[in-house]
Amino acid sequence: MFKTLPIKDREMFLKYAIPCGDVLVDRGELKQRLLDKMKGSVIDQKELNYDIENTFKVATRMCTILGTNMGKSDIDEEVIRKYFLHEHEKAIQWRMQIKPDVIPEKCMVYPGRVVNTNSKGVTLNTPLGRVVAKDEFIDRLRTGDWVSMHYSQIAEKIPKKEADSMVNEFKERLEKKYIITGNNKIGDAVEI
Repeated sequence: MFKTLPIKDREMFLKYAIPCGDVLVDRGELKQRLLDKMKGSVIDQKELNYDIENTFKVATRMCTILGTNMGKSDIDEEVIRKYFLHEHEKAIQWRMQIKPDVIPEKCMVYPGRVVNTNSKGVTLNTPLGRVVAKDEFIDRLRTGDWVSMHYSQIAEKIPKKEADSMVNEFKERLEKKYIITGNNKIGDAVEI
């Protein structure tokens, strides 16, 4: 039996995993009520006593494999960021073969630069263009901040160097036709 590593930073893991929870709800693999409770706990910074390892099985397993290869004994911030910011797209491509309901351009984690914040959300420039994202998991964003976004949900602020790395990886995969982006072409992206 596959033994998963324990998740050390449960809040960070959930900030990246919760946005794809709606797909699990649509499949009948997760109850909407439980997803809402987890989301509320992250937003309100409450105790995270949920069985997230069995709720988000694929992400937990992928982080376990990555963490083990990195010599880690648990799934820490470094493993979570490496998986969601740099390895997640590969998992999406693999999962699409098994679960065709995955929409890659929604499921991928993108970098974004804050253009504007208001009561409707945060306007970001991303590699796929300008989008409005939710900022429920993060406080005090300012114009010019760099963030990571998953399913139109901002997960966290990231350094510009990390955002640049993500943009370069995105461009390489797009040029190799590794990722599917609908009608978007690299030239359609808004300068970030």
